[in-house]
Amino acid sequence: MQELIQQLQEKAGLTAEQAAQSIDVIKEYVKGKLPPFIAGTVDNWFAGMSEKAGEKKAGLMDQAGDFLDNVKDKAEDWAEEAKEKVSDFFNKDKK
Repeated sequence: MQELIQQLQEKAGLTAEQAAQSIDVIKEYVKGKLPPFIAGTVDNWFAGMSEKAGEKKAGLMDQAGDFLDNVKDKAEDWAEEAKEKVSDFFNKDKK
């Protein structure tokens, strides 16, 4: 996340505090636009952006790709559950 804060400072002229607050606002905005079962993934993605000493950090695009893969998987799971419920509902009437 430090890299993103640094970019906001350099490109938008924000202070470190303003950049960190901006990231929090963006995170909450994104979470508000997603279904609740996916919103937790946003927290995990942003938490994963935090640098740890001595660790090689994945690039932002890699992290975005992982995030989108996770969202896709959860959406597919949700769609499959919905399909099963609809199928069960209509098959119940046939009995």
